[in-house]
Amino acid sequence: RSSDLTDFKEAIKMQDEKILEGICCEVENCVHNNGNCCCTAQEIKVKNRMAVLGEETMCETFEEV
Repeated sequence: RSSDLTDFKEAIKMQDEKILEGICCEVENCVHNNGNCCCTAQEIKVKNRMAVLGEETMCETFEEV
């Protein structure tokens, strides 16, 4: 039963969480990733102006869990 309560609390928390619409993030060890590939940071900053490929960019908003 305790896992049901935990699941319920997580569902409620996710409903109340503010996410950045259209921002998907696969970095699982970032405090801003809500576990559903959604970013909960207030804003994001991406650096490396010379990037040609997506993997060459870096999210400056990243904070390790």
